Amino acid sequence: MEKGLFHELYKRSCELEMGRCPSPALSGFLHGYLSVYSMVRVYPWLEESFGETYEIHERVREIARFIEPLAGNKNLPADVRAGYVVDLMDAYQLYSDLNFLNTALDAAYDILTPWGSDKIVLPCRTPNICRLLCNCYYFTGEMEDGVLAGSLISEALGSIRDLGRQGSMVWWDAFCFYEDVVGAMELPEPERVRLAEERVRLAVSVKQEEEEMIERFVLSTRDDLELFGRVFCILARREFATNDKLYGRKE
Repeated sequence: MEKGLFHELYKRSCELEMGRCPSPALSGFLHGYLSVYSMVRVYPWLEESFGETYEIHERVREIARFIEPLAGNKNLPADVRAGYVVDLMDAYQLYSDLNFLNTALDAAYDILTPWGSDKIVLPCRTPNICRLLCNCYYFTGEMEDGVLAGSLISEALGSIRDLGRQGSMVWWDAFCFYEDVVGAMELPEPERVRLAEERVRLAVSVKQEEEEMIERFVLSTRDDLELFGRVFCILARREFATNDKLYGRKE
């Protein structure tokens, strides 16, 4: 059923006018298409099902164009704006347009160094800010960004059990992102061990939360575009993982 649902949603997503989607929905669609692009690039025969890589590439570019002004919108709360900046940086890794990267970095340091300060001042201590710091570290190599991201990870690990399921879930991507971009070896030994333990524990919660989200969408009228985008992103990632299992080991 899941495979059929994803193909149905992919076809429907291709017909959507992204400019008419609510802003919070754009991130889910962007990352869903990034997964599809990567999958088709690795397994080109899947173009029969998902279209040519160029078409998917252009869809990512289109969505990024709608995210770009959101990343630069100083009227948005810092945490929300940081999420859009990270989206733009993620899009850059596929669509290597320096304008995207420059816009994203300008917005990032506008968020992190307010009032013309020459020092980073964190506006809040959220997963989006942590991911933003990780991306700044990746693109600029500034050690301070990596160190500050690590401090947020350590803080989150210290209170993660008190946050409840929903509270801990929002840190999942930040934990994975930090480990992939900065590297868990930058953390002190106790936090390194704790991060590994929490990732194992949270993986179960993440899977359960995703299943509930998919079920909620299936049972709904399917008109909620933000939920559509999130489910599309989840299923695209799973579709890529499924094809990896089917074909990856043969190469």
